[in-house]
Amino acid sequence: MKLALTKPTKILLSIAVTILLSCNSSQTKEFTISGKVTDFSGNPIDSVSIQLKDKTFKDIYTTLTDKNGNYVLKVKAGNYYSLYAIKKSDYRISKLEYWMWNVPVYKNLKINPQYDRIEIYGINVFEPQVTPQNSYMIYFRPMSLSKTLNIIKKQNINLDKFVKVKQAEILVKSKNLIDVSPLTISEKDLEIKVNNKNAQILKIQKIKEFSRDVFMYGYIVQIEKPEQENNKNLDYDKISIVLESPETGEKGKGETFVKLVK
Repeated sequence: MKLALTKPTKILLSIAVTILLSCNSSQTKEFTISGKVTDFSGNPIDSVSIQLKDKTFKDIYTTLTDKNGNYVLKVKAGNYYSLYAIKKSDYRISKLEYWMWNVPVYKNLKINPQYDRIEIYGINVFEPQVTPQNSYMIYFRPMSLSKTLNIIKKQNINLDKFVKVKQAEILVKSKNLIDVSPLTISEKDLEIKVNNKNAQILKIQKIKEFSRDVFMYGYIVQIEKPEQENNKNLDYDKISIVLESPETGEKGKGETFVKLVK
């Protein structure tokens, strides 16, 4: 028996098929994440491992930088938990890591990691529930390689062993407190940008965080959002943090994307 479809029904079916095809196309579409890895003097770093991860920190895509510090990842469209960069021969010996969080791949992205001896880890951002919504509260956990190595030295831990195992498994001996953050951070030690524009720092607070059965120190920084041209066309804000600690002279960078609510 052949069913006779009315014109409105045919239109609805056509729309439904178009939506399904569109959804399937977006799920399989691929984009590139590319960039250049450098130190803070602008010198390229070769053989850096670039890893795009899911929430379990499983590597979904990986590559290495070339002799000029350049890399390209071709990835499926989607939201990824983090992008990580480090030259493995440097890790915990001369440098720590770079992290980019909440990576939305719905177009080609340029991400240019920089890293040195401070790791800016676990960046989380929210808007205070007031109007106008012209500020961000940013939490991050800065970790100093020099302060970490000092703890290792005091505990007479073999450096080769420290490089190979999880940090918390060794430093848990420190009376359940891993004190590897800068003692203090001031406005002049921080550079925070939103979409490559400098943001004014309003307040800096040091807090104690519980993580992996130990306490660590982190910082909450409130910034005023810089004025943005054509910000209505943006789906995400990109926040970049560069910290230089006067206590140790070390430097580090971390970044995150923040989805805009419209």
